[in-house]
Amino acid sequence: MCRYVGFAVVALLVEINSIFLHLRQMMRMASIAKSTMYRINSMINLGTYVVFRINTLAWMTRWLVLNRDHIPLFSYTVGSVGMAIMTLMNIVLFYRLLRTDFLKSSREKEVRKDKDV
Repeated sequence: MCRYVGFAVVALLVEINSIFLHLRQMMRMASIAKSTMYRINSMINLGTYVVFRINTLAWMTRWLVLNRDHIPLFSYTVGSVGMAIMTLMNIVLFYRLLRTDFLKSSREKEVRKDKDV
């Protein structure tokens, strides 16, 4: 019954990023999205996102592929489909974070420039 405990523990590393992701959301709800603290949290959030979500997901996918001969077909199929869904969700969330926190300022400058013309 304890065959995939290590895999599950590695999957919990994703929750480290959740701390900064939820703190970011609470700061936005408190209307302090323009503060220095928010900006610092955004950078830490993006860093932990790459380390603890993207890298962990990549490692888990690699492990699943390398160990496919030792995993029952049903578990491998469910794991592969789950990893594909999680990869897609994380890519979309990463893009949304980038767009909202970092690419937004360049978009606002373009809008202001268009209004001035």
